[in-house]
Amino acid sequence: MATAAVLASREGKGRHYIPSSVILDLFGQIGPSRNATTATSKTSTGLPIAVTFCAARPPVLSHFSFSSAACPEPEGLSLAPKVISADADLVLLRVPVQPFGESNPMFSDYFVYRAHSQIPKLDLLPKSAPYYFGDKEIAILSCGDGKYAVAALQTLGMCTFKLHVYRSRPDGKPGSWTSKLLDIELNVKELPRDNSSSISLASQMLSYHRTTKVITLGGAKGTVGWVDLWRGILLCDVLEISPTLRDVPLPSVSKSDWRLFLDCCPYYLRDIIVDQSKSTIKYVKMNLHGGAWRATTWSMPIPVTSLNGWQFRCSALSTEIDIPADLKRHYKLLHKLMSGSANKEGSAAEEVLSLESLRMAYPTLSVTDGDDIVYLLAKGTGMRAMPTVFSVDLSMPTLRGVAKLPKRHLGFMRYFLASGISKHIRTPGTSDSLGQTEVQDTNTCGQEAKVTPLSKLRCKMRILVIEKVGLLD
Repeated sequence: MATAAVLASREGKGRHYIPSSVILDLFGQIGPSRNATTATSKTSTGLPIAVTFCAARPPVLSHFSFSSAACPEPEGLSLAPKVISADADLVLLRVPVQPFGESNPMFSDYFVYRAHSQIPKLDLLPKSAPYYFGDKEIAILSCGDGKYAVAALQTLGMCTFKLHVYRSRPDGKPGSWTSKLLDIELNVKELPRDNSSSISLASQMLSYHRTTKVITLGGAKGTVGWVDLWRGILLCDVLEISPTLRDVPLPSVSKSDWRLFLDCCPYYLRDIIVDQSKSTIKYVKMNLHGGAWRATTWSMPIPVTSLNGWQFRCSALSTEIDIPADLKRHYKLLHKLMSGSANKEGSAAEEVLSLESLRMAYPTLSVTDGDDIVYLLAKGTGMRAMPTVFSVDLSMPTLRGVAKLPKRHLGFMRYFLASGISKHIRTPGTSDSLGQTEVQDTNTCGQEAKVTPLSKLRCKMRILVIEKVGLLD
């Protein structure tokens, strides 16, 4: 069982357990929450800002809480503060400070939050003008001894890129941005990721590489990977004097994915992460099979030494996923999820529940070393159906837990990422016994969840798959 830390508020009121890895809500909440993780700074306009890490046991989402006159309650998630990237004890945050921050990053401030048991920190990054980056282009990189770097890779042409790097200074003063042009010298037809398939032909209609996620491999050279979840990874040692790009293809695309390539958000079916020990890259993809799906995982050791280094880990069909007896306390939540209502009449002890009315997608891999747990977004098709997070161990395959999303998350889109930031919070008192994940209706900051005791549960898992998915992210 993973070690958990105990979080006590600065006022000494209440404490609750934090696991060594969490799933982070991408969108921050506005509110005055304070605890031992609260860090303060000032915005680019001189307004004070406080940021607090509010932890919860997966599959409940952890989140960041923001308190500042620069952060009024947004009308929608597009103007909410956002988690951009995480590495070790660091999280890169983007905070819109003007109404146009939704569509243009030049109207946002970027902060680096550092988790610490005694002195958490919040650094405002200097503006990168005249260059501004999309949320999917930037990564935070821990460099040890309290130092860090922020790296962004912009696509300028078919195989031409510009690397932007910010490095913090050891004296605590603001660092500076540097920029360099990088090229991939090979001809597109010679590159390993583009085999003779419909995918390669379609990819050339767009560009050779479209970054959809950034992963941090770390190490002395500061290796960062800009990932095209449909095609491959561009690795770059961003701390080197003369950095270069190295191309690593992802496991081959199956024919069943060809029709989704140009129409589907890649996050809908795929994810990639680096585990906490920085020893392995883990990759998952879901394939659609009629009314069900199959999820398959691969791994690659770090450092990456071979283009063909992907190793198969496991594969699970959705109809084969087991619901163990010790999850019977999730009965009420599962019933509400599938019925789309709070009707209590269906809570008979022997009732058989069917998950065939669910949409399940947006797989998010756990960063815990060695496991094959994936978190999936699920939603029923009823008018009042609520978005829910399912935790599934693909190696068993077994359902591990279920949790509702916050009420503000109404749509069906990517809402969270996995992080090991909680591992770096160590306050007085620890526990090695968390037990099975419990149901928690809302994400809290320093409050315990309510557990629903239930009777016998028998579930048959079948998944409703949408035939065509638009760009949702």
